Amino acid sequence: MTLVENVVDEYDRGRPSYPDGVFEALGDLRGLRVADIGAGTGIATRQLLERGADVVAIDAGAAVLAQAARRTENLKAGVADGARLPLRDASFDLVCFAQSWHWLDPATRVDEVRRVLGRGGRLAAWWSHAAIQTGGWFDSYWTAIERACPGTHRSQAETDWGPTFVPLSAVTGTVPWVREVSVHDWITDQSSHSYVATMDEAPRRALLTELRTICATAFSAGTMQIPFITRLWIATSP
Repeated sequence: MTLVENVVDEYDRGRPSYPDGVFEALGDLRGLRVADIGAGTGIATRQLLERGADVVAIDAGAAVLAQAARRTENLKAGVADGARLPLRDASFDLVCFAQSWHWLDPATRVDEVRRVLGRGGRLAAWWSHAAIQTGGWFDSYWTAIERACPGTHRSQAETDWGPTFVPLSAVTGTVPWVREVSVHDWITDQSSHSYVATMDEAPRRALLTELRTICATAFSAGTMQIPFITRLWIATSP
């Protein structure tokens, strides 16, 4: 997974961290050898490190890993395709994909993760998104996005990628949470999503102005409280 170079800062400033329930489901992480694949700017990496894991961050984008290194003391990291990992066989206890599994080549990703994990090692993948709301500002917001970004639809945010773990045996869970965020940071986050980041500059600027106006009108105090869910899948390597 790579990010458009000119939105690395926006991604880092705007994207939220992941709810505690994700890491609680993974159990005691102290001392575990963990590979965070598609690590981006290190959001999940830092949360894993805080819980005592020994983490290596992998991403195909040098720019995002450079940002992760600036934010993360003594970061272990490597630039690589997450479906072709420069890691030894059976060298990790846990391989994590925070919103990145679906970017990897489906022809190689399962076998590659199996190769890197030791027997009984685990693969964990999770995706966070705003719980779909109906009516009001949310409809207006997504109508503007769909109009400006052909091929993008609000329902795509709810795609459940977990079944692509087959043939791995997996358990799944859903962690509900509430994201409290300023309008400014919400729009910063939105600007880093691929369907916005890849737009030509003038229409991109116009769309973000429209979205900011919708949010500022709906949340006049400047703070948004948005219900989110994080879907988590955990599989064990045979």
